[in-house]
Amino acid sequence: MAGYDAKDVAELLRQLGTHDQLLAEAYVFGSVQGDGDDARKIAALHKKALLRPDDEPGDFRVSAELKRMLNRLMRKQSSYRQLTDMSKVIDILEETVNDYRVSIIADQQEDAEYYLDQLDDLLYEAKDNLNVSLDNMHYAISSQFGFVSTISAKVRENERALAYAQKLLTELQQIDPETCYEWMNWACPVELARKISGFIYWFNQTLPRLRFIIDNMRLSLFKLRRDEKQASLLRNMARYLQKHPEFEIGEGIFEDKNLPDTLRFAAPMKLKSYVDVRQTSDEHSLIAIVQSLRKLNNQSSRAVREKSAVDLVENEAMSFNYDYFEEQTERLFELAITSNEPISAISFWQSSLNDWHTLQQHIEPIAWVELVFSSYCKLTNAQQALIDINPKGKQLPGISHNWSYSDIVIKLN
Repeated sequence: MAGYDAKDVAELLRQLGTHDQLLAEAYVFGSVQGDGDDARKIAALHKKALLRPDDEPGDFRVSAELKRMLNRLMRKQSSYRQLTDMSKVIDILEETVNDYRVSIIADQQEDAEYYLDQLDDLLYEAKDNLNVSLDNMHYAISSQFGFVSTISAKVRENERALAYAQKLLTELQQIDPETCYEWMNWACPVELARKISGFIYWFNQTLPRLRFIIDNMRLSLFKLRRDEKQASLLRNMARYLQKHPEFEIGEGIFEDKNLPDTLRFAAPMKLKSYVDVRQTSDEHSLIAIVQSLRKLNNQSSRAVREKSAVDLVENEAMSFNYDYFEEQTERLFELAITSNEPISAISFWQSSLNDWHTLQQHIEPIAWVELVFSSYCKLTNAQQALIDINPKGKQLPGISHNWSYSDIVIKLN
């Protein structure tokens, strides 16, 4: 419970103690009026989720969580039915409506009032549970599953949430809310008809919202998987650079006298994310910015949208395109593994020139060496553990820890 603030808990308990009489009336009489002298108190309790709006405009009832606690403390009979899925919710609501109808026909007002109160609590809990679930899913997407830190964990949480949302959508689509109108095919009171019609309207509004959340989950999962792939490539590159310290750039390279001025680094700048108003030297600049913002009162006129015709073209099948020389780098690595001998990238390039020219494929030797190096960095950890590369080149004059490579030798570890 360390994630909660003790002050917030104390404030909630203080609200319960301060408005004890108002909460007691809402619990005993079913609801209280929110447009009288207690309007500000009721608004504060509604903000703390201790009261909730009733079907009647201006009326407020005790929230389901607080009422459940009071029922348990007062030893009052509460609903033992647990709301697990929407199909069971529909069955429970239908049974409650039938009990209410029997009580009304038999003129048993107390029993009818009890069943109507049970129906109201069941409807509110069903809607509240599903709304909270949708809100949590929407928050998880908006925060990029911020409750976990690693990208792989975010991908797993996104996949679980997407599977749950799709399963929930499948279950909800199997329910026809129009059948709930059959609960009112008798001379039912107005309050029952209002509650049932409100539930049907809410159910029809929930399905499009859930579909929108699922679309956002799919887009979020695609982005997270792309980020995970990029992070894997960066880790492989960093792992290779750690094995070869000649690629490291010293922190004091900007102080090297042999370094040309065009490549010389400047000292790091001291930047801040805020303006220090205590600096008198920035006073005139800040005053000028504030005055210029006050003068920006002219609203830009809305541009007239241009209209034009759109020509529709039939969809054409496109052939699969691939990089020919990336396939050649794979052949180079395969040849180094099968022959168990070191192979030079330049030697492989020279021996393959005739075949490449026949297929009208051309690549410069420098670009070929760079492509072989980048292809090696894209290999997995197991593949990089199987083969290794040995760059050949010379150090550039006037620049420390920088080399120019003219060839790469691939060998089997």
